[in-house]
Amino acid sequence: MAIASPSVAGPTPKPTQRSPETIPAVFFAQAKLHDQAPYLHFFRDGAWQVLTWTETAERAMRVACALVDAGVRPGEHVALMSPNRPEWLYCDFGIMAAGAVTVPLYPSLLPKVAGYIAADSKTRFAIAADATMAAKLAGHELPKHVFTMDEDVKRWTEMEPAADLRAQVSERLAAIKPDDVATVIYTSGTTGEPKGVIFAHTHFIEAARAGLQMFHIGPEDVLLSYLPYSHVLERVDGIFIETTAGCSFWLARSLDTIFVEDIHVARPTIMLGVPRVFEKLYESVYDQVRKQPVYRRAIFRWALGIGVARLHGSQGPWLRLRVRIAERLVLAPLREKLTGGRLRFFISGGAPLNEKVEEFFWAIGVKILQGWGLTEATSGVTSNTEEVHRYRSVGIPMPGTELRIADDGEILVKGPGVMIGYKNRPEATDDCIKGEWLKTGDMGFIDQDGFLTITDRKKDLIKTSGGKYVAPLPIEAQLENDRYVKAALVVGDSRQYVVGLIVPDWEALAADAGFSGAPATLVDDEAVRARFQKVVDAVNQNLASFETIKYFTLLERDFTEANDELTPSLKKKRRVIALHFQKQIDAMFAAHKRVSAHD
Repeated sequence: MAIASPSVAGPTPKPTQRSPETIPAVFFAQAKLHDQAPYLHFFRDGAWQVLTWTETAERAMRVACALVDAGVRPGEHVALMSPNRPEWLYCDFGIMAAGAVTVPLYPSLLPKVAGYIAADSKTRFAIAADATMAAKLAGHELPKHVFTMDEDVKRWTEMEPAADLRAQVSERLAAIKPDDVATVIYTSGTTGEPKGVIFAHTHFIEAARAGLQMFHIGPEDVLLSYLPYSHVLERVDGIFIETTAGCSFWLARSLDTIFVEDIHVARPTIMLGVPRVFEKLYESVYDQVRKQPVYRRAIFRWALGIGVARLHGSQGPWLRLRVRIAERLVLAPLREKLTGGRLRFFISGGAPLNEKVEEFFWAIGVKILQGWGLTEATSGVTSNTEEVHRYRSVGIPMPGTELRIADDGEILVKGPGVMIGYKNRPEATDDCIKGEWLKTGDMGFIDQDGFLTITDRKKDLIKTSGGKYVAPLPIEAQLENDRYVKAALVVGDSRQYVVGLIVPDWEALAADAGFSGAPATLVDDEAVRARFQKVVDAVNQNLASFETIKYFTLLERDFTEANDELTPSLKKKRRVIALHFQKQIDAMFAAHKRVSAHD
């Protein structure tokens, strides 16, 4: 594997206390330290409830005792399948306290996929949220025993375990080594069967050490949590790092309530999110602005312009005066409404953040810090920080991590976060890890100051029939920069040229441009198409001829997780989307053939 660039390393790790060294040991030590302080707030039975650190630790201990009593052996795999809820967290800690290995499963998985993962991980025991979730795991050879949170875990946590069971758990806790396997996380995957990524306890420990050197987080911080616990981003960067720091958590009720109600109750100081969620928040602001009188819309646009000027302009007295006015009239009230009033920063990961969204949040005075990582590297690899930030980049390497760019532009990673390997897939592991370097599958470049910019996914590169390679991600990002484009997908592998699928923001078009009517009729409306033709033409101006979008189709609906078009972290499943809209794609290429035949 040829290397094209010298490596770029993150900040030198600062000396830190080296114990405790395992995930459950960190949690129980923090619980002892913070005792009766709130650990987790959650909504149940019509009201917000709270678990203290001590209460959560005791529930985790009781889960561990019950699993030991049920016959779970040290090193055995236990599946955990549930939406986000308090039980997820203390079952996870409980599984590991019993010396076992947690295998998280997305609650949206189909029974066939859940069964495949259980078989691949040789999981005899599983904990599911309820009977409906348990049914997804039933009927397969594995798991043999499925417990539910609604019944079994509830019973376990209400009963005092026998003294000998507590003693056994304590012995198992003490016997866990940092290099022992802690969890196997199966990639949701945009293509192919899910692969199990193996992590030791030390992977999470080192991720926490690096994260707490990059970000100033402590017991005074509050995290509002909503991303799936089954995903490495939330489990590591949104739960374990903050647990190590002694933070408290609020568990959002749903995506529908998080920015409407939950954020004002929790008043978080930190939040993690994926770009699509921040895009929806951005869109909701403009939806509200459109409903305002003309003079209020004008004031909003003026204030936002001042916010942008504050970011990029000189800080003279005239600008400072206008900033104070903009803050009083628009920016400060908007920040309070969007964030609850105490937010220090958002962290965005999981996919590229749209430029217009990034600039919007910084312009209104909300720091949004874009980072980058992948499951195989224990989530975070690089990030912008409160002190070190560069627009459109994903920041600098985490402490202890090195980056290199291979000859073909692929990003390589070396550091303590690189996985042990893929479960039961030695050949896939050997293909992915060369020496000490992890091949990430992402393409990018490192600037002279060490900031990384992602350009595309290697496997997503389009090779036209003429042998030219087209990177679809930056083209899609440029299209989505338009305020009326919700989503876009560029396709054209093995074809003469590339074409685009565009999802308009139909509500915004109706409110701002007067294009009223059902999307089914508007997709072919000449005036609507002319509006988006201008967007495509503007993007094409900056592209090489073989990259330009020759035809586009407007779609009635957005890509959704419910239709299996997005992963749980809201990344596009390109092949699935192309399959679902194959008719529209084929029509665009057929149109070219008809034109060519006519010519």
